[in-house]
Amino acid sequence: MARPGLKASQRGRVSAVARTAPVTPVRELGDPVRWKERRGTYRRDVGDGEHSEVQIDERVYRVKTSELVFGAASMP
Repeated sequence: MARPGLKASQRGRVSAVARTAPVTPVRELGDPVRWKERRGTYRRDVGDGEHSEVQIDERVYRVKTSELVFGAASMP
């Protein structure tokens, strides 16, 4: 059923209220991660919305969060 008061081109659109914001996963210090086939632990989000710090062996790397695979302890 069409909603009254709308033009034909506006019918069927999702209103701004119905849209939901993307859910960002909660990551904690010490979570296991894999980056470029190396396993390490998650340290923190840098705060720019794109990078995270990962500790692999004794070194800390700043990497793109999109390149990380979380939960790497259970992966082969």
